[in-house]
Amino acid sequence: MKKLSIIFSLVLLLSSCDKFLDINENPNYPSDVSDELLLTSAIAATTNVYAADWGLIGSFWSQHWAQNNTSSQYKIYESYALSSNTNVIERSYRAMYVDALGDNEIFLKKVEANENWGAYLMGAVIKAYGFQYLVDMYGNVPYDEAFLGLDKLNPIINSGEEVYGSIYTLLEDALSKDMSNYIRLPYEKNDILFQGKLDDWVGFANSLKLRILLRQYDANQSFAETEITKILDGIEAGSTTMLTKDVANSNFGDEDADSKRNPLYESDQAQLNTTNNIRANATFISYLKLHSDDRINSLFAEVGGDIIGMVTGSYNVPSTEFEAPDIISKPFITAQMPVYLMTFAESELLIAEAYLRMGDDAKAKEYYESGVTASFARMGADIGTLLTTDYAFPTTTFEEKLKAIIMQKWVDAAEGGRGLESHIERVRTGYPEISQVSDQVDEGYILPESYVPGTLIYSKKGTTGGILPRRFPYADSELNFNSNAAEYKSLSDGDVILSRVWWNN
Repeated sequence: MKKLSIIFSLVLLLSSCDKFLDINENPNYPSDVSDELLLTSAIAATTNVYAADWGLIGSFWSQHWAQNNTSSQYKIYESYALSSNTNVIERSYRAMYVDALGDNEIFLKKVEANENWGAYLMGAVIKAYGFQYLVDMYGNVPYDEAFLGLDKLNPIINSGEEVYGSIYTLLEDALSKDMSNYIRLPYEKNDILFQGKLDDWVGFANSLKLRILLRQYDANQSFAETEITKILDGIEAGSTTMLTKDVANSNFGDEDADSKRNPLYESDQAQLNTTNNIRANATFISYLKLHSDDRINSLFAEVGGDIIGMVTGSYNVPSTEFEAPDIISKPFITAQMPVYLMTFAESELLIAEAYLRMGDDAKAKEYYESGVTASFARMGADIGTLLTTDYAFPTTTFEEKLKAIIMQKWVDAAEGGRGLESHIERVRTGYPEISQVSDQVDEGYILPESYVPGTLIYSKKGTTGGILPRRFPYADSELNFNSNAAEYKSLSDGDVILSRVWWNN
């Protein structure tokens, strides 16, 4: 199947800002910038793309959020009409490769040359994290020749499977290094995730490894099972450290701190100068209300004493029928809220799924309950008796147990606009399920009795023939400037966003 390739073209290099030019120097000959500052830049750029662009789209596609009917900024997300020249696709693609992974590649080269293996682990994790999402949302991408700048204007395109293999090996190699000489002090201020605490980076690396393995479980089962078993054995033996806290960038200023605010807040509210676009989605609200889930109060503001969501694709309902700001809740999006690259709750739920797939239901239940509890705790919500009632770990089939785990990941990802991860998990597992009565759901905010709460509704303005999108279209700059991308230019954007990446075939 035909998939994505990416190129840092000479045209882009010459037409972009100085920052772009600086980052695209050959990483084998990096400029004289301290590695601590490069680390800060790489992390900041990664969180910007994840929260302000990819996470935003994912939150609409996961149906955490809906577009308000008295404004129009995100209609394109709910109609599934993204194209290769859509600004958010073009901008975020380049930003991840250049500002995030480009800075990080220079950082990696510098610390590797100095045999600074503790810092090398940080860079390896950032690289693996960024490339996993590039594969998950674009398919085949340049990896081996991605950062050779002017020396390689037409990099070879690695298959998604090859990239997954490379980033897993990268993490394995980084974790195997002797980090005993690592000195935390230079990174304490500039590591905006963990303040230079190496144990936390080790935990992040191992949790990311597990995510990589579970993502490819169906496509590469033998390898995944072997490696998952190693991780679980290490957890049991106390020799493998997993995440014990959230991976959170909290380095943001208040409403008056121009350009230093949370990137989602910055792009959606500060730059657009409105808080009216994003509203709660009826799909998500129906699920939380069905289960009396108190996280609803941590995620959405009441309007008139209630929390109500809109049906996906209802943005053209005339304001004479209702004005969303008057009756539909909006999510809490603040200037200083953290960007979570991975939560402790997600990591625990990953371990739960791993144990489930390895046939240990007791351990799966233990980590499932830990993950759900952590999610409630992070949001400051009351879990009550849910773990023994609505959210009790099933005792029936494998699928029901897997569904319980993934549905909790769906809810957890709603905080802070992290819907991209739950979108990808839906593509991988089929949960949340797709509603069988989308055609019976009217535009607006009232759901019919035939609707099953929490099942995804095909958008009332969908353009993909009743099929929910799976991935992003190709970026225009790549199609136009990488000769290796010529075969993709004839593919329609609509066909591309419904095509499958390697682990989903």
